[in-house]
Amino acid sequence: LTYHSPSRGLSMDLGAMFTVLTFSKLGAPISTTHCKCGATAAVGLCSGDWRSVNWRMVAIILFGWILTLPCAGLMSGLLFYLVATGPRPEAGSGFFGSSGGSG
Repeated sequence: LTYHSPSRGLSMDLGAMFTVLTFSKLGAPISTTHCKCGATAAVGLCSGDWRSVNWRMVAIILFGWILTLPCAGLMSGLLFYLVATGPRPEAGSGFFGSSGGSG
């Protein structure tokens, strides 16, 4: 996303940390991945030139975040459907079928 150095890395980590702590204290859901990407872009912008941030990569990341929610929903729905409509074992059959001893 942008140039990294030890001081920039520390700034990115501190910015993400304070964001996570603040939102956690407020009881709001927060993603550390979103915080780290936002902090990285913000540190890049602090260099004074908007071209120091790879905006194409930022757009790819944002597209991935937007695409994640519907894909996760579709996969969860599909898995639930497969489990809910799958074959159901009958009592006395299957792995633990008969007791075998007293017949």
